[in-house]
Amino acid sequence: MPPTNQVRYDKDLQKLNSFTQHVSQKWKVTITELAYISSFVVSVLVGKVIHVCSQKEEVYNYFNDKRNFFNQYFVKKGWGWTTLVIVIFYALTLKKGSNLPIGKVLRRAVINYLLVTVWWIFFTQWFFGFPIMDRVFLWTGGKCAGIEHERLVDHSTFTKNPSFFQQLEETTLFETQMVSSYVCRSLKGSWSGGHDPSGHVFLLVHSSLYLVFESLPFWESWTRLKLNTRQLISNVRNSPTISSKLFNLLKFIAANPNILVILLVSLWWWMLFMTCIYFHSIAEKFVGLIFGYAAFSVLYILPRWI
Repeated sequence: MPPTNQVRYDKDLQKLNSFTQHVSQKWKVTITELAYISSFVVSVLVGKVIHVCSQKEEVYNYFNDKRNFFNQYFVKKGWGWTTLVIVIFYALTLKKGSNLPIGKVLRRAVINYLLVTVWWIFFTQWFFGFPIMDRVFLWTGGKCAGIEHERLVDHSTFTKNPSFFQQLEETTLFETQMVSSYVCRSLKGSWSGGHDPSGHVFLLVHSSLYLVFESLPFWESWTRLKLNTRQLISNVRNSPTISSKLFNLLKFIAANPNILVILLVSLWWWMLFMTCIYFHSIAEKFVGLIFGYAAFSVLYILPRWI
């Protein structure tokens, strides 16, 4: 490299290091953490641009079908997958790390898991009645509409809750503001008229940040993971039977439990991007994003400031 180019390179590297230190000192996060945290905002914005600018994205395809495989068996069961991965991760990490204070690590892991699970329940399942996302929708004028009379009569909610009204006199469709989104779906009704915070965005951001920052203290290095992955590929290629290939794969996972977090978080990010392209308004996605950041910020970032 010519001397002038070397000098310029050194100056640019010095500026980058200075910026990295400034971010770390001011915001208490590394530049890598900041990039990952910010990637969710980028996903929302880029998804909206694609939605607006590309006519092809408005046409039916696999990912804007809510019944697609990934949505049905992964996203809708998202907290279950998150729980499974973090349990396996800790089981493998504690088994591998003989020098770890197991009691202290387990206590912290259980407390963190309970806290993030409670926040997931509050936002999506129950918050002293309706969950937070349903409360926001109903408080902003939303309702469950398009409920057929026959389905309503057969449903126990109708007898317990008389607050159902006909949408129009000449129709047999009813509406109400007194049921949750879960009950609305069971009645085959539809959310209408309010601000509907994106539960998908909340779940995927909340789960991803929890998995990454919970596993971060046990992260070793990308270099080691890269070497182990190359070794796995070589072992699988040279394995004569399917059982031996599977054994090598399980051995690799046992030695590198972070790979489970990486795989699930990668799937979550991709499904978040699909959600950002096809579903909800940008305001609804940003509200889901804010709630998704909330528990992570209190649990993992706030202690760094304190």
